[in-house]
Amino acid sequence: MSRPGRARGIRLGVALLAAALASCRGCADGAGSDVRETAAKESDRTTGRREVLDVESFRARARVPAVGWAAVTRGSESSGAAGTADVERDEPAGATTAFEAASIAKTIIATSVMQLVEEGKLALDADVSSYVGFAVRHPRAPITLRHLLTHTAAIADGDETRASGGPALGDFLGGYFADAGSRGIFLDAPPGTSMRYSNVGPSLAALAVERVTGVHFAEHARARVFAPLGMRATAFGLDALAPGTRVAAPYAARGASFHRLPAPSHALYPVVDLFSSPRDLARFARAILRGGELDGARVLSQASVDEMLRVQLLDAAPDDALGWQVRRFEGRLSGRARVVVGHEGEDAGASTGLYLDVAAGAGAIVVANGDAFQSGEADRAAALGDLVEHLLASAPR
Repeated sequence: MSRPGRARGIRLGVALLAAALASCRGCADGAGSDVRETAAKESDRTTGRREVLDVESFRARARVPAVGWAAVTRGSESSGAAGTADVERDEPAGATTAFEAASIAKTIIATSVMQLVEEGKLALDADVSSYVGFAVRHPRAPITLRHLLTHTAAIADGDETRASGGPALGDFLGGYFADAGSRGIFLDAPPGTSMRYSNVGPSLAALAVERVTGVHFAEHARARVFAPLGMRATAFGLDALAPGTRVAAPYAARGASFHRLPAPSHALYPVVDLFSSPRDLARFARAILRGGELDGARVLSQASVDEMLRVQLLDAAPDDALGWQVRRFEGRLSGRARVVVGHEGEDAGASTGLYLDVAAGAGAIVVANGDAFQSGEADRAAALGDLVEHLLASAPR
């Protein structure tokens, strides 16, 4: 969830999804007749089993044009989509359609950081100023990568973080922290003592990756995460997607129809402008469930995955691991409560979530090209939460 600078909207999306996980009463169906279900079922590629998922009913309740989905275990996956990727062209969405994944991107940042921690090029508890090339110094204590990835860096997202893409990440962040103390960028609480959701923090972590490798962060993620895992319809930014990739356009619900929104563009691109397909996100999720490896390609060690998914600062941020967040599903539909790690995502025309039940070895992904989260309508957010729970319960065995 990540519209930069919109902390209140971000937390609202989480609150609505949290409500969705526990209960959804009187959810409305009002998506209109111009959206049709497509590719709502797909073979489990490991077992050959076909399972029909009524994704269309969840899509209709959420009032979004399309919903991409995946259910995974360590050894198998199934994925697909229901609805329309492009309403004006009547193009159906499918398992390989690229959706804006929004703040699911923060899990990619964390994975990239942990790769360099493994190699000794980054240290989680070093002063981040030593990596990014300019001062990022809270008046009361140094700020570290551990703080940045757990949202405990005591950094506020100012209005300028809403800027559209254009300047290089380092130029934007360097300007943001110029005279930071006098501009109220830092919160009163020392770093590491309290949680405040921030898009600037993980963006600084992405910049640290960029500076120590000498490689643009988007290219590092492509070469070190996406390519090894065979994520062919995944990239930061629309222009970086492979030619011919079908993309789900962003929309907002307007009564029984949908209003097309501009393509996303953010100065803090690493925390939001990720595009990926349900099938690709399923491969990433399986790699994490398998301790950092998939089909012989290893992107992290088991020890690094364990550290990344561990709650770091129990008193300050009990629901935050490194770039991943702890969520609790009450099991209203399945009858089984679950503790999961993952991340929600929201932007104008994007409502998403990726969750792993590590103990059970199962995961679920939902990506929608609509404003279910940003609408402020609990019933619409609840529909996507219910779908997540359904997918976790029906993950292929």
